[in-house]
Amino acid sequence: MNIVLYVATDDPLTGDARALIDEAVRDTGVDAEIETRVVTSMDDAKSVRCLGSPTVRVEGLDVEYGDREPPETTNGERYYGTPDGWARLPTVGMIVFAINEVRAARGSG
Repeated sequence: MNIVLYVATDDPLTGDARALIDEAVRDTGVDAEIETRVVTSMDDAKSVRCLGSPTVRVEGLDVEYGDREPPETTNGERYYGTPDGWARLPTVGMIVFAINEVRAARGSG
């Protein structure tokens, strides 16, 4: 499974976001290739559909929006609508949910 973390240059939350992804991968037991891509400009953000830094995609699907994501893109800060309110990072549960959605769509779990 491919998981990509899109971050702006020098985003201080890059390590925290990666730790959440690692935890979700451990929790699900999925075999994942995790890649971090630095988004350097608004044009770059548009080309990779980055919704802000950090953006986490599982097999191309955003962990917050899935296949119903908004059209806006940016390499600026991102805020997630979490169960506890707006936050700069997704929850582990959001990432786990996205992983499980991809698994279900593939018929592998």
